[in-house]
Amino acid sequence: MNEIALSATEAFRHPWAAGLIFIATFILISFRRLNMLPIGRPSAALTGAVLMVAFGVVEPEEAYRLVNWDTICLLLGMMIIAEHLRAAGLFEKFSRLAESFASPFGLLVIIGFVAAISSAILVNDPVCVVMTPLVLEICRRKRLKPFPYLMMLATSSNIGSTLTLTGNPQNMIIGNLSKLGFLRFMLLMTAPFTVSMLINILLAWFFYRHALVEDPTIEKPAETILPRESRPEQLQKTRHLRLGMAGLGVACAGFVSGFSMAFSALAGAVIVITFHRKDPSELFEKMEWSLLMFFAALFVVIGGLQTSGLAQAVTHWALQLISGDLATQVWVFSGVTLAGSNLLSNVPFVLLASQSIPAMTNPELFWCLLAFVSTIAGNLTIFGSVANMIVAETARNECPMSFWAFARFGIPSTILSLLAGIWLLSHILTLNFN
Repeated sequence: MNEIALSATEAFRHPWAAGLIFIATFILISFRRLNMLPIGRPSAALTGAVLMVAFGVVEPEEAYRLVNWDTICLLLGMMIIAEHLRAAGLFEKFSRLAESFASPFGLLVIIGFVAAISSAILVNDPVCVVMTPLVLEICRRKRLKPFPYLMMLATSSNIGSTLTLTGNPQNMIIGNLSKLGFLRFMLLMTAPFTVSMLINILLAWFFYRHALVEDPTIEKPAETILPRESRPEQLQKTRHLRLGMAGLGVACAGFVSGFSMAFSALAGAVIVITFHRKDPSELFEKMEWSLLMFFAALFVVIGGLQTSGLAQAVTHWALQLISGDLATQVWVFSGVTLAGSNLLSNVPFVLLASQSIPAMTNPELFWCLLAFVSTIAGNLTIFGSVANMIVAETARNECPMSFWAFARFGIPSTILSLLAGIWLLSHILTLNFN
């Protein structure tokens, strides 16, 4: 009895401290920046992780073990590959293809699909970083109002990232925790992804069809004559692009074969770095290291909830709330995920919700729902995902995007996409489960 009591005491440490640190951390994360403490999301998560250790909720050695290094390494590898492809001019090729479309609505559609497919392969946040200035430039050249095209870029990148386990950070976490196969997940997500994209495009036409015309008040930029690239420069760019695609191919081959997703991505990154045969410091300087710090610290904060016993209490409450027949569980779980992803941000909510899924009747269904709903939830408001904020922040001087202007399109797009996608996933996976 004494041994059991001792182990129970060790398992549940400082629940009040853990709860208060968790709440304070997620207030800072959810509001992004507060005037009284404008430190940003990564620093807020790091502060929470340090406080969990400082107050004895988590031991220092334990903090290192709580970090899911598979997710960190997967994100690192994909970021290296994406940055190399950006530097090699892949997205400029996409922009030239988009610019060749004479129809403004055709341009809107091609931007949406390029953003979606690129996000499925390369992670949505880096895609938005690269594509936002390109979309603005295309709109300037064609004298088009950029707002509809920026909305399509942001929302489509989120939708596209639902397609694969590497499309966004929360899917990477789900892939590592659930052990779902890469190909099976993509196959299951194909129908929800396709329907969501069609809904998004049709809504964009409905909302913005009157704005998809050439605006004579927009001054067309003067044609700039770029210096002609020499033959060696052209060959070098082509070689770098092929090298990046080779690295991406190796990573995807590893994903499909069932090999470790983290080391598949790192293998692709190593090929890019090694065969580029240049000091990679310039490539590393442009990567979002703060994003990796954010996720590593977040694992420690969530781990503090586990060691304090609060995570078990939340899981027990969630299981009681999600009761009834399977259909009821699906819709209640999806509603909770939609709300939680917007209140807490999708990655923290996924880490919390993942505690309850293994005990559910059809875990595969709920892992897929968690991935789909938490990602599409990002389209609800401009603060719903990092991708949205990247687009808004990059375009702020040329095309300010207000909260309500985004929500006017984002809310119906999110609700309709979720209704269709949840229905499809529940029917596909219920049939397979039975």
